[in-house]
Amino acid sequence: MSDLLIYILIGSIAGLVMGTIGIGGGAIIIVSLLYVAHFHQKLAQGTTLLIIAAPVSLLAAYNYYRKGFVDVKAAVIIMIGFLIFSFMGSQLAAILPKEALKMILGIGLILMGFKMIFF
Repeated sequence: MSDLLIYILIGSIAGLVMGTIGIGGGAIIIVSLLYVAHFHQKLAQGTTLLIIAAPVSLLAAYNYYRKGFVDVKAAVIIMIGFLIFSFMGSQLAAILPKEALKMILGIGLILMGFKMIFF
């Protein structure tokens, strides 16, 4: 699978989850960059800072960038998917029952935790 397609999928999935349940975008992006795109930990963290919290953590992302720990191309592509699909996820969340959202959130957090601990 090409890097472009991987980055589009990461941004789309993270945006959909973030828009639907309100959290998890950064965790999904970091885990995806580590295990799907095969970034090393610092590169995944620096790139995610640029994607998720650029307005809030721009200086931290800049420090990672200066040290070579940001993939700007990946960040921009993932940002675009994240933006579009977070909007779609928020529309989905508005029509889902709150019990379904709570269950989706709980399952997602458990799965991410297992992935980080065991793989």
